[in-house]
Amino acid sequence: MNLLKKIAPLTQNQSPFGLLILIAMAVYPLISDNIFHIEIIKLAAIYAIFAMSWDILTGYTHEVNFGFAFFIGGAGYLSGILSSHLPVSLFLAIPVAAMAAGVSGIFIGYVTLRLKGPYFAMATLAFASILYKLSFILYEITGGEEGISGLDAFTDDPTQDFFVVWGAMVAIYFALCLYARSKHGIILKAIRADEDATQSAGINTAYYKIEAFAISGFMAGIGGGVFAHSQMHIGPTMLSGYLSVIVVLLAMIGGMGTIVGPLLGAICLSIVNESLRIVEEYRIIIYTGLLILFIYLAPDGWINLKFIKGSRLLSFIVMGDRKPR
Repeated sequence: MNLLKKIAPLTQNQSPFGLLILIAMAVYPLISDNIFHIEIIKLAAIYAIFAMSWDILTGYTHEVNFGFAFFIGGAGYLSGILSSHLPVSLFLAIPVAAMAAGVSGIFIGYVTLRLKGPYFAMATLAFASILYKLSFILYEITGGEEGISGLDAFTDDPTQDFFVVWGAMVAIYFALCLYARSKHGIILKAIRADEDATQSAGINTAYYKIEAFAISGFMAGIGGGVFAHSQMHIGPTMLSGYLSVIVVLLAMIGGMGTIVGPLLGAICLSIVNESLRIVEEYRIIIYTGLLILFIYLAPDGWINLKFIKGSRLLSFIVMGDRKPR
């Protein structure tokens, strides 16, 4: 009973559909022993971490980060190096790498603070590009093109590994939801609406934007470390512009500035992408076509579709912010 009382506040005003997806993901490995399907769901959970972490900065401030692979790949490499080159447990390496990503977020946020729009986006992309090149230059440490293989897994069982990843995703989801609904999240929304007006009200907008950058980097760092050890490998592709673009698309198609939108978008689209491997030669064409179609049909994201926002019941089911009629 005490445990339920502690959990109850976390589920208040949450998206019923989002909670249903989280529960369904946890139940499936318990009723199926199909390792391939479990691996697909695990990868979807990791991409959900990436998309939600990106959304807490860009979705809530509209400061578009096109270099998000810097935090994901950087933390993945750091956790891999710590656990493979040094006698450090992966359960310590991942938090340390995430903290490093968070501190990097503070630094990058401070450096790019005066930049707006495309200038900010290009600056963040430059940081990721530098780290991508360094992964080849420092090949003795990073493994160059091949990356670092043979990293320690969380457990010896794929199903147990999945629940570690699932637990990290759920924890990040609730943490970001609480932050987004706190005073800090409300201020970020005010910055998104009109930064000048927010600043004129006596609010230090620079502080909150850097804070959001740090939190975004920290959460992405957790995702990068989890990815590296769940796949037992980290390579240059996790620092590439391709990954940054995919994360942006997953969050945009789900619905920016909501946390639950990127969660649902990343899970659904990642599962679709991996399922299309049965037609591998056409997978990229079909998947890219689907992304373009979704962006065309729902430019503001799935959960911001007019028929959903226009219905109190559907809005409650998807967003959880309103009471149904």
